[in-house]
Amino acid sequence: MFGKLKGIVIIGVLGFVAYSVFLSPKSEQTADLGQVLDRTEFTIAKYQEYLDANSITEASNEQVDEFAGYLAQVMNSDPKFYDKPLGIEIESDAKFLGFADANANNVRDTDEGEVFTIEIDEANNRLIATDTTGESAGLRFSGAGFLAGALLGNLLSRQRSAGIKASSFNNRSVTPRTSYAAPRSSRSGGLRAGK
Repeated sequence: MFGKLKGIVIIGVLGFVAYSVFLSPKSEQTADLGQVLDRTEFTIAKYQEYLDANSITEASNEQVDEFAGYLAQVMNSDPKFYDKPLGIEIESDAKFLGFADANANNVRDTDEGEVFTIEIDEANNRLIATDTTGESAGLRFSGAGFLAGALLGNLLSRQRSAGIKASSFNNRSVTPRTSYAAPRSSRSGGLRAGK
């Protein structure tokens, strides 16, 4: 009986190790959410200017994908704030997933871990960035004009289609961007640092 129990324990331990090494999500360094928010705000504003200049009033899904590629470029621009290249993947509910893109192809491979997410909080007129530890920071916009553009219109429509209501983020506790300080595991530098 003891031999069978010992065998079961060994199989359980080996299974846990195999899961931890091969199947569990890869843990990455903590991101500087302030830089994530600053760069996202900058990219949204620039991409919306591009859409306005081309008289595009409704952004297509292809343009949202193009925006995700542009956002990845901005996240990786100098000065760097993360040790590895970052990729951006848009999910069906309009959440942007930032991941450590080891091969810099902006396609998330199985060994490339999640770094942060970016969500749009329509009711509170803000962006919310969250890292893998669950820490969140938010960036509010003055006035509703920021959410009125073609790009964010597409993203908010995706949220509604996924069942996310405008009030879904009302009880979300986030650190305001003005009070956010990057954790020690994050590197400093970025768009606001140079302003």
